[in-house]
Formats: sequence, C-alpha cells, structure tokens
Amino acid sequence: MRFGSVACFLFLAALMLGGGCALGPETEDFDVTLVNLVSEGSGGGVGEAALRFTIRLQNATPEPVTLTGSAHKIYLNDVYVGQALNDAKVEVPRLGTVTQDVTVHLSTFKLARAFYGVYRTQRASYRVNSTLYGTRSTLRTRKEGSIDLQGLQLPPPGNPPVPAQSP
Repeated sequence: MRFGSVACFLFLAALMLGGGCALGPETEDFDVTLVNLVSEGSGGGVGEAALRFTIRLQNATPEPVTLTGSAHKIYLNDVYVGQALNDAKVEVPRLGTVTQDVTVHLSTFKLARAFYGVYRTQRASYRVNSTLYGTRSTLRTRKEGSIDLQGLQLPPPGNPPVPAQSP
C-alpha cells in the first residue's frame, strides 16, 4: 500500500468517525411527545403570537440522560408553526419521563392556517422534530400524534356574530 492510499484511507476514516459525532441518528430509545398547548397571550406584535407547548421527554434506556439544551420544530396539521429552543439542563431518569414547557413565537397567519378545518373538533394533528443536546451525545427524534386544543380557550363553535346595523 502506497503512502497516498494510506493517507486517503485515514482521511476517509477520520471523516466517518468525526461526522458521527456531529449529529446522531434518529433514536427509538428516546421520545418527545406533545402533551399540551396553551396560549401565552403575548407576542411581538399584531402578527405574532406566543404558544407554550408542554412536551414529555421519555427515556427508554437503562441509563439516565442529561440534556443541556434542545430544539423542537413543531408542525400543526402539516403546517410548520415554529421552533422552540430551550437551553435548560434537565435529567431524564433511566426508564423514566419528565415534562418541559417550551415556547414558540409564531406568525398568527400560520396559526390560522394550521387550525383551518379543525376549529369545530378542537383537535389538531402534530409532528415534532427534535434535536436534543446531551452531555454524551446528540439525539434526534420525530414524533407524530394529535392534541386537544382546549388549552387555547377558543370560543365555542357556532354561528359567526352578526354585525350591528346603524339606525
């Protein structure tokens, strides 16, 4: 084996080993589930709203997992509504769960589009793509499900209000 071939082999091996540390593959041993959704009642202006999502972090491994931060891309009814970032340190016990609140600041126009067609049922489908930064590794998860929108305290479905007529 010539020096050039050995150097090329070592370079490729280093790339493969280094690339695996940058971002781990999706895992089935750790799960992020959306369990609640509440309006924060604040935002950055007329076109922005803040929603607080409660997520459940579930560790199905025999070792505790310490997270130093996380990023969660959240979709409601297949519409991307925003990303929740969290830099809180949290330990998820072995074979256990914890809940964590995360906030998404989103466009009210995206919110209206996401809720179109589900107003009467007060339920929405969701998808959460999460990147979890741990002390030992980085985990990626993807979860889909549905959530009850009662926490948003939307007015009850019914007929739209009739505008008052001037005399």
